[in-house]
Order: sequence, then structure tokens, then C-alpha cells
Amino acid sequence: MNKQAGFTLLELMIAMAVFVLLGLACWRLFDSVASTERSSVAHQQALRSLMRAVAVIERDVLHVVERRPGRTFLLDQGLLNFQRGNWRNPLDQLRSELQEVSYTVEHGVLWRHSRSAEHTVLQRQKLLEGVSDVRWRLLDEKAGWRLDWPRDANQSPVAPIALELVFTHPRFGEIRRVFALPQVVR
Repeated sequence: MNKQAGFTLLELMIAMAVFVLLGLACWRLFDSVASTERSSVAHQQALRSLMRAVAVIERDVLHVVERRPGRTFLLDQGLLNFQRGNWRNPLDQLRSELQEVSYTVEHGVLWRHSRSAEHTVLQRQKLLEGVSDVRWRLLDEKAGWRLDWPRDANQSPVAPIALELVFTHPRFGEIRRVFALPQVVR
């Protein structure tokens, strides 16, 4: 009887081949998980930027104040301009500081411009990159959705009741958001 004390060379080669195949499979699995995680983080950051931009617009719209009767908004060829007050105080009265706010798109970037009545310095805030095909519309109770808003109070003495924003983003496609305007404006 011949007793074997160890492994043969063939058995060692087969075991090493199995370990190499397992190592390659684990590496591919790890690389796939890491790639998915990078993609997920990029998507999450883009979504967070989108949500922040819409939240800034919504915050501004909720604080719209009427400049003069019937002249709350200036809406002309992709430019939206209005005046907003600051946050309300505990007695629900308007604060004294007013800001002129406008939104424009320049080279695929949605910008927010603001200036207080006391300061002449224009502040620019980059809201969102990769934006194209921006459309603003205001809802008139009688005439429906309008792409422009009359500058003359005689043409539209009624204030709008809603603001619509539609834009295209490469990652999310077309986005439509409707903001109800506060009672102060109407």
C-alpha cells in the first residue's frame, strides 16, 4: 500500500485555478458595485440640486408682493421678474425690506438675480446647470395660461393665481412645476 502524504501537482493547480476564478469574479462584482455607487451618488447630487433650485423659486414665489395694482409680475421671453417681501414676522405682517427678484437662463444655467430696494448691488445665484428650454407662464382667472403678462394694469387688472415653470434637464427630462400664488398678490 502506498500512502499519499500530500497533494499532487495536478490537485494544487486545480485549487489555484479555482481561487483565481473566484478572485476574478469577486473583483468584477466589487467593480460593478463601486460603479453603481458612483452613478447613484451623481444622480443623488443632481436630484438634490434640482430640488434646491425649485425650493428657492417656491420660497420666492410664496413671498411675492404687489408693486402696483396689476403690475406684480414682468414676464417676457423667458425672463421672470417680480418683487418679494421678506419672511413674515410672528404677527403675520409684512416686513419692510423688499427685494426685486428675476430668473434667467444663460448658457444652460438657471440664474437667480436679486437686489434689495436699499442696495444697488445685484446678487447672482447659480441655481441649476444643464437647463434648457425654460418656459414661464402665469394663470389668469379669465384668460387662462399666459406666456407674457401685460405691463399695463388696464390690460389685466386681475393678479395671476398661479405660476408655471417648465424646463428640460438632461438627466431628468422635462420638469413642470406649478406654484400657487399667495393671497396677498390677488
